Amino acid sequence: MINLFYSESYWGHSQKMNGPKKVVTNLIESLGQEEIDYAINVETYKNNFLIQYDYAGHDKHSKVELETSVIGPQIWFFDEHAKFLLENPDYYKTIVVPSQWVKDLAVEKFGYREDKISIWPVGIKTNPIKKDIKQDCFIYAKRRSSSELNAIENFLRESGISYTVVVYGNYNEDDLKKLSSESKFCFLLNGTESQGIAVQEIMSYDVPLFVWDVESWDDQGTNYSVPATSVPYWSDECGMKFYSQFDLEKTFDEFYSRIEEYTPKNFIEQNLSYKKSIDILMEIFNAD
Repeated sequence: MINLFYSESYWGHSQKMNGPKKVVTNLIESLGQEEIDYAINVETYKNNFLIQYDYAGHDKHSKVELETSVIGPQIWFFDEHAKFLLENPDYYKTIVVPSQWVKDLAVEKFGYREDKISIWPVGIKTNPIKKDIKQDCFIYAKRRSSSELNAIENFLRESGISYTVVVYGNYNEDDLKKLSSESKFCFLLNGTESQGIAVQEIMSYDVPLFVWDVESWDDQGTNYSVPATSVPYWSDECGMKFYSQFDLEKTFDEFYSRIEEYTPKNFIEQNLSYKKSIDILMEIFNAD
């Protein structure tokens, strides 16, 4: 039994789905699926989950039982409210972050106690999808340079591979599902992701990923740089990664020769299903 605390204003007034909104939506669906009782913005049960830790989350935190409060994953370590948590580790049970590299950031660059940071990814729904292949791939582009995108498009054209381009913010969930059903694979050109929910939804449709990955998170300068990735949840069954344009052609040839072997949906079902996510969350709440 969990009390969920969040505000819809946190994710703005856009009608399109975004990461913070998707965390809440999928969490509520997964709690329902696993028959875990929950309340929204009222203190009904023992466990308190403060999903967003901005001013409103900090204010709510001061009014609930501290020992049962789990905080995150929507927290910005650079603001004053996060600093309060750093200075008062006994005022909460744990902070949850979506992946290992975000935990590394909190511990190594901000000084949070390692035992006060837990990793919890929200669950990803795996619905059946009917494949109707109409093109070789789609490029998913988010927070990367135009020169990198141009390099990919030139490579695909020269290789005779049909494609379309999807830029972050210019699509909705139905668009992504349609492209996933019509494409053999996804060429991922993405910045770092703390979890990468949209990418994992592509994987849940059993679409292999060819990933031009990054090696670090540098958004706030070198003082806060940590090793990071575009795909924090990954295995070889999901596709292939490369890091330099010089490796594009060689890596792609190997990837494409094995296009029928990849099983990204299986990876999602084993590691990021609604059930798996709730099991992890309940372990966090039930830990001593």
